[in-house]
Amino acid sequence: MNRPTPQLIRMKKWMRKSTINFFERNKDAIAAPSFVPLCNQMIVDIMSTGFEVISRDTYFITCRSRQILSYNLKGKVFREDEIFAAERAMDEHFERLHEYFDTRIDQGEKKLVMAGFNPSEMQRLVNNYETMTVTNGVTQYLDILAKADYYITILHYLWVTSELSDNPDEARRVKLNTEREVRHHLYGIVRASNTHYNNIRRLCNGVVEKRRQERLAQAERDRQKAAEKEAKRLAAAKQRQSEQRKKRLANQQQNLSAVQSEMDNLSSPAVAAA
Repeated sequence: MNRPTPQLIRMKKWMRKSTINFFERNKDAIAAPSFVPLCNQMIVDIMSTGFEVISRDTYFITCRSRQILSYNLKGKVFREDEIFAAERAMDEHFERLHEYFDTRIDQGEKKLVMAGFNPSEMQRLVNNYETMTVTNGVTQYLDILAKADYYITILHYLWVTSELSDNPDEARRVKLNTEREVRHHLYGIVRASNTHYNNIRRLCNGVVEKRRQERLAQAERDRQKAAEKEAKRLAAAKQRQSEQRKKRLANQQQNLSAVQSEMDNLSSPAVAAA
């Protein structure tokens, strides 16, 4: 029978392998608290290494990239179709894995029933792991982890009850191969999200760099205009100074001519009297 434990295992404990510190870096991210019930350590290890990567990737694709592009491309179309394409690709990937685990769980439960076992009677010591979801992609990822955990439990129960195969070696091979397949699919989510994250980040970096170059070019144009304006001002000031100097020299020359004329007029009667 199911025996879920009510204790919530806080995020810091099962995320000890992570180094991204998403929630410390993105304090303004809107997050919904939740938990995911797991009992297999393999799934817990996968979650501890992949949860923050999925949180970072899906948050950047669906939220942060739009903020970056809107800020740097105001009033322009910012290639949102590429962001939508990345989101659709992730949604399709999640949908495929939901279908994969739903099919495998249904097959496993039917096999248990055919062997005379009730799936609800399996002993599962479930721990509720506390999480914070920032995107629908994270919610989908946690749902898939829960399904994978349940499927691995069914697989283990079939192995214990010798329902995987009558041959012990064949049963072990099927069990190990299936566990590898599950790990491959779960790590595939991280690889896919990281690929789309890098593509969208390159797009945003290109836009930001282009905008930076435009700002530098505009700043250079502004400096040139300011320099031209200052040069014109200095030239006009120099011309005014030159004109004022010429005017002063003309005035001085005129004054000297007047004084000289007065002196000549004074000396003329004296010469005549002599």
